[in-house]
Amino acid sequence: MAAQELTGYQAGIDVGGTKTMFCITGANGDILLLERRSTAAHGSPGLFFDWLFVELKHLLQGISLTLKQLEGIGIGFPGVIGDTEGQLSQAPALPWPVADIRPDIRRYYEGRLYLDNDVNLALLGECWKGAAAGKKHVLMVTVGTGIGSAMLLNGRLYKGANNAAGEAGYMVVDVGLARSRGSASGADFGPLEAVASGSGITALARARFADPAALPASRILTLAGGKPEEIETRHVLQAAAEGDYAALEIMDKPLEHLAAGIASAVVLLNPQLVVLGGGVAASGDYYMNEIRNRVNAYLPYPVDLEAAKLGNTAGAVGAVAAAANILW
Repeated sequence: MAAQELTGYQAGIDVGGTKTMFCITGANGDILLLERRSTAAHGSPGLFFDWLFVELKHLLQGISLTLKQLEGIGIGFPGVIGDTEGQLSQAPALPWPVADIRPDIRRYYEGRLYLDNDVNLALLGECWKGAAAGKKHVLMVTVGTGIGSAMLLNGRLYKGANNAAGEAGYMVVDVGLARSRGSASGADFGPLEAVASGSGITALARARFADPAALPASRILTLAGGKPEEIETRHVLQAAAEGDYAALEIMDKPLEHLAAGIASAVVLLNPQLVVLGGGVAASGDYYMNEIRNRVNAYLPYPVDLEAAKLGNTAGAVGAVAAAANILW
């Protein structure tokens, strides 16, 4: 994975359904700005990029720069997108028609442009300035509302035949669960993320406490203010870290399913490192230790598994790396 020097100012943008992260770097790769904004104007690509470039121009003005001074812009999206086609799909947070979005961007910017999936760019961010720096064979798995993954193989990002490699949420680790959910196209979440994501953990916990009177007291309910309908994944994870019996029982299935999925990917890809990111994975030592131990219990050889270092800035930092073509 040979790096080359940055040649000028770059911008990286990580678009999320609710929040968008902006990163601006200087010619030496130093980060000049990292700012998060609430995502607005979802209705159409045209309206969205109107909003996006107003925000970008404002941020650039704050550090005495203009759009014309940017040598490249990288943008990550929560869906499948090809850099050479510009068609965003499988992006429920941005339900746009499947059409080339690059003309909407080119109304504002004519320089070097790179578009990709947000998890792919998060991996590049971790490879450039995070947990995977210097590695050539890396698997990244993000566990948040859903589950995604990305792969660096022989120093290059692997995206698959249709730019859809890494949709780990659709891995099948329980055939019965997968069959009960029907076709992937008919489900909001894939079979793995239906159980092992933050959304899956929340659903399991709320179902468990639907009748709290029939269950022993649990720290989960205390953290949720005594209201089962307000239980969140963070309550379950905190209670589990404190040794709460009900929380540990609820977490067993999500942890086992995710560990099986990661272990299956490891024996196929043989990475040097597995990086675990996303809001659930960032919850603390309890979660990371459980996943690390369970994954390695399934494997014929151990694999290094580390928490992502860049947090919610990884995608924007990786978008800079992609725009500047410094990692491959």
